[in-house]
Order: sequence, then structure tokens, then C-alpha cells
Amino acid sequence: MTLTLFTGGFAAALLLGVYLPWAGWTLPGGLVLLGLWLVLRLAKRLTRPRRVILGAALALLWLTAFGAVFHAPAQAMENRTIRLQTVVTGWPEETDYGVRVPVRAGEEDGRKVKALFYGDGDLADLRPGDTLSCVAYCTPANQVKGEESLYYASRGILLKIQGYGEITVTPLEGFSLRYAPIRLAGAIRGVIDRLYPQDQASFLYALLTGDRSHLDGTTQNQLNRVGLGHVAVISGLHVSYLLGLLSLVLKPRRKGSLAVLLLSLVLFCLMTGSAPGTVRASILGGVVLAGRYLGRDSHPMASLSLGLLVLLTVNPYAIANAGLQFSFLATAGIFLLGRSWGRRWMQKVPRRHRRWAAPLLNVTAVSLGAMVFTLPLSAWYFGRFSLLAPLSNLLTGWAVSLTFAGGMLSVLAGAIWLPLGRVLAAAVGLPLKVFLGYAAAASRIPLAALTTDGGYYALWAVFVYVILCLYLFVPVKEKRPVLPVCACVVTLCLSVLLTAQGVQRTGLTVAVLDVGQGQSVALLSQGATALVDCGGSADPGDTAATYLQSLGRSRLDLLVLTHFHEDHAGGVPELLARVEVGTIALPDVDPDSTLRQEIETLAREKGIELCYIRQTSQVTLGGAELTLIPPLEGSKETNEQCLVLLCARNGWEALFTGDLPTPEEQRLAARGLLPDGELLVAGHHGSQYATSQALLEAFTPETAVISVGKNNSYGHPAPAVLDRLAAAGASVYRTDQMGTVTISIK
Repeated sequence: MTLTLFTGGFAAALLLGVYLPWAGWTLPGGLVLLGLWLVLRLAKRLTRPRRVILGAALALLWLTAFGAVFHAPAQAMENRTIRLQTVVTGWPEETDYGVRVPVRAGEEDGRKVKALFYGDGDLADLRPGDTLSCVAYCTPANQVKGEESLYYASRGILLKIQGYGEITVTPLEGFSLRYAPIRLAGAIRGVIDRLYPQDQASFLYALLTGDRSHLDGTTQNQLNRVGLGHVAVISGLHVSYLLGLLSLVLKPRRKGSLAVLLLSLVLFCLMTGSAPGTVRASILGGVVLAGRYLGRDSHPMASLSLGLLVLLTVNPYAIANAGLQFSFLATAGIFLLGRSWGRRWMQKVPRRHRRWAAPLLNVTAVSLGAMVFTLPLSAWYFGRFSLLAPLSNLLTGWAVSLTFAGGMLSVLAGAIWLPLGRVLAAAVGLPLKVFLGYAAAASRIPLAALTTDGGYYALWAVFVYVILCLYLFVPVKEKRPVLPVCACVVTLCLSVLLTAQGVQRTGLTVAVLDVGQGQSVALLSQGATALVDCGGSADPGDTAATYLQSLGRSRLDLLVLTHFHEDHAGGVPELLARVEVGTIALPDVDPDSTLRQEIETLAREKGIELCYIRQTSQVTLGGAELTLIPPLEGSKETNEQCLVLLCARNGWEALFTGDLPTPEEQRLAARGLLPDGELLVAGHHGSQYATSQALLEAFTPETAVISVGKNNSYGHPAPAVLDRLAAAGASVYRTDQMGTVTISIK
């Protein structure tokens, strides 16, 4: 209990110290708390609270010292061009412009700090332990997409470094124990490549080595949606599988076997990147193994507290790491709730049925216990939470365990004799296909995950927590879960009904989705659904599919693509993997576009009708009328060849022009096809080269919505566009400021 209270105070103080904008309070705050602890210590009062206070005091003092000792060298290099010396600490990752490499870097005679080095693609062959020397420009790592962020600091990364000119690479000579584990991970990936097809190999990278960089976004989103995202993140699940596999041949009560098991934990932790979840699980596993050897029981919460304290001592800013937060809260939920629920449920099962009921009840209890503490985090970080997580873990646990154990064995066999490895890989491929197939199929279920962005689902989640607190803490002689569970199920059904009716009651709903720097607009009218574009920087396919599925819709009647740029159509492949689509309307332009060809191929594979708009066409969508205007003759550039859409209902009109530039807008306005309208989705994300005066005079919108990403590098929306819209009397709404913008018409 002492360690748990101390660690609780330590972590709580670090949360405040890291997240509060003014950092100058940490030193005086720590001294004040330390003084308070001394007073209580001398007075011998409030034993438990003073343990929390001591933890908080030391945390604030350590945070201050950590910044002075470890952050100061990095701050001295910020926004400077320096002669750089670096040691590569991980494997290169591809970027849009080359590679980025984790390094320890600094000036020639200065202290080295963790950083990310960005260079050309010819550095893709770098290996851990190699050294680089060059001229480089250093920028602080606390900026992500133009915003202040603790993302990199929570991982210990303090600088981003761009190399220039000649880069001298010196390969590591001989064997280095320090870089052997991470090189082993690379060797394992090399064997996996020779044994498995690419789609399976990318998942096994994540499962066995913690490398998720090759796991495509569609698969990651599918796993997250059905509550299986944790499988692709090295954590306690993987450590338990590893220990279970090794325990088949090693006995923890023997000194030699115990040493091998502990060394295996350390090696696995280092090999997979020492992520917070892995460190936590390795410490817990080590404590349990040591307890078994000594014949003593370990205290779960004390072991968990020790793991957290170690991580936060190494890097106080790790408290802001989402992976750490999810990992420790999930484990706390399992220890505090999941295990006790499992035991209680088992007591109600007749003895003759307990053998087969135990795995089912324990997995369900553990999943629910983990969800209790992590669901709010999921809602906060991702704006949604999975309803299928307990069922998914129950149905796929066997497949994951077989894939992990079989994958390890196949890699070992393949490294010794490749044909044997391929035989084992073929067997491992079966449960792996079942697992990935389940994720793909279950992610298509409309209510697999619920969004908290508006609607009634956030209120339902709050209601569930109120019910849970009443069930746990209200003193009742015999607690029966039937009534609380029924209340939660009934209110969930009511939330679904009210959310769906909220859309059905309106004649037309236009939802400009928040997809970052891009565009995707949902149109819903009397049970019919359409989507105008599906591209952007924030998982556009996943965002659009989740929006539709949160309304209980699993089918899209019409997908309209204005043109074939990534920010307007890049999310279509994932959308088609998640939602059934009836027809795709698209302009017959840019035939050499790789994205167009991919979309056409996927559509044909899925039996989706492709409708090429070559002349102005009318489409009925429920109670609304859509007018599709093909690209104007003579247009050459992709942006000039945009398909234009008018949506009308009872004299109310909305206009979508894609990325149509000013000259094409002027030609469109001159044709006299535009009525006096009400809603304009501003062209080209508010670029100064669109939303021209001619278009505004022809369409005269009352409202304009700009679909744009936060702090984008293009300067969108342009001040000139905002001025033109204001002068035209249009009310302006922006997705970067408001998130998804929804307009409802009766």
C-alpha cells in the first residue's frame, strides 16, 4: 500500500507538472509539498496522505531537475545549424520525402540527446549502431502539425534534425551488446519476410517485434474499431504469451531456468523498443517469477506501481504517453475489478460446468475490467469507444495466442532451415487469417464502435458509469447485476433510436466531416445516403465510415468523387472495406491516375456500379435532388477537371466545387447553371485561388463551410477568401475550429 500511495502521488503531480502551461511552479510547488510532508512526519499525523504528498513533492522536484539536466542540451541546439554527430538507435522508417531515423545526436563535443534524424531515401540501409556526421538544422520536437504537443517528449525524443549536404556514414564494426536486441528484431523481420505474404508479415512485425510502421491504416482502424488494437501493441498480453511459451520447457522454480526467463524478458523488452506497456509487463512478470522462486505471492498493485515508478523516473514526461496511460489503467482495471468479477461469476456456475465456463467468464471479466478505466481515455483521444471489445477478445484470443506462439516457432525454424519454417508458417497462417478476417468483418457492423462527437452516445456512456458506481459502492446485501445490465442495454437501444431519428426527422442533413486537410461531406435524406469525396489527413475513410455506422447505416447509396487527389479521394479504399456502396459517380478524367485506377479496380471487385459523369445529370436522393455537372470542356489540370455537385431540397441549395480554381468558377458561373443558394462548401479548402467573387455573386450563399486541417502548411483558409465571404454576407464555419459541421433542413 505504501508504494501504491507514493506512486499515485508521484504520477498525479507529474500530470499537473507536464500538462499545465506554466512550468515555473514545479520547483516552489515541490518545496512546499516537501515542507508539508516534513510537518506531518514530525507530527505523526495523516500517515497515508503524507505518503501521497511525499510522492508528489519528489515528482515535482525531479521534473525540475530532469528538465535542467536532460532538456537543456537539446534546447541549446534548437533552431540552430550545427555540425552534428549521431549514433543510430533504431531502424529507418520511410516518409514521403525520404526516411527518418531514431538517433542519439549532439554537437561534436556536446551531450547527446534522443532525436529523429530526417534524410534522403539513400539512408534507408542504416543499421542500429551506425554513426552519422553532417551539417544539420535542429528544431524542437514539441511541434506536431504546427501545434504544441507532448507526443515526442513523452517518448524521450527532444529534437527533429534535418541533415544537409554530404552525410558521412560509419558502419558499426563488430558486435555491440547495446544494439544487439534491436538488430535481432530486424533479423526476425527479415525471416518473416521470407516466410509470410506481405499482409500477414506486416501484422507479425507488430505482434512479434512491436514494429507497426508497416501495418496499413485500414487494418489498424479495423482492429481499433472492434476492440483489438491492443493486439498490435506490445504489452502484457505478449509478455504473458512469451512466458507461457518458455514455461513449457523451463521451470521458474529452478535457479537456472529463472535466470533464462528473466533474461528473456529483458531481451524481449529491449528488442521491441521498451514501450511503456512492455516495460510494465516485464516488471510484473519478473516480480511474479521471483515470487514463485522464493515461494511468496506478489502484490499485483504494488508490482504495477513499481513498474510505473520506474518508467516515470527514467522519463517524467512519459506520463503524457497515451500508450502508458492505456496500459496502466487497463491493468489496474483488471487487477481491481476484472479478477474479482471473474471469481464471483464462477461461483454461480455449477461445478460440473466450470471447466469450460472458466475461460469464457475470465476473458469477459478481464476485458470489461480493462474497459472500465480505458473507455474514457479512448473517448478523449479518439472520440469513440468499441462495444465489441469483450466479444472480440473472447472470440479471437485463441487465434492470437496460436499466432504468437506459432510465429515465434516458425521464425526460429526458418532461421535454422527455411523449408521447415515455411511449413510452420503455412499452419500459422490459418489462425492469423481468422483473426484478421474477423476484424475486417466485425468492423463493418454499424454499432461496433460508438462515437462521442455529438449524439446521445456520450450521454449513454456517462449513464453506464453512474450505474457502475452505484453497483460497486452502494451497500447492498446481495448485488444482482441483471437490473443494471438491462438498464444499460435498454438505454443503449434508446440512444441508437434517438440518434437515428434525429437524422430521419429532417428532410436533408449535410455533415461536413472533420477529416483534417481534405474534404468528405455526408448527405442524408429520408433514409438515403450519399458521400461527396472521401479524402484528408485524418483517416478520412475511417471517419466517414464511422459517421455512417454510428447512425446505424451500413450502406452508402452514392459516392461522388469530384477528382482524384488524395485529399478528396485517398480514403475511398478504406471506406469500401468498411461500408457497402451502391454507385460511385466520378468524372471521366485523369485516366493515368494511380488512385483512380485503384478505386476502379476495387469497385469492380466488389460489384459497385461506376457511373462516369460526362454530361449534366440528375439523381434523386431520398427527398433531395442532386445535380452532377461534369468538368468543363477545355480543362486540363486535375483541379480544373473537378466534378461539381448541386444538392437541392424544397428551394434550398448547397454547392460543392471540389478544388475548382477561380477561372473555372468564373466559367461555371457564366453558364447560368447556379441558382441563388444557401450553403457553399468552400472550394479548395479556402485557398485564395478559389471561392471567387464571380462564384459568390452567382450563387450568393448564406452559409459557407470550409473543410480544412489545423495549422496546415498551405495557409488555408486564405484571409482574402474569408474577407470575400464576409463581404458576401455568408456565415463561415470551419472544421479545423468546430470539428464536423452539420446542417439540417426540414
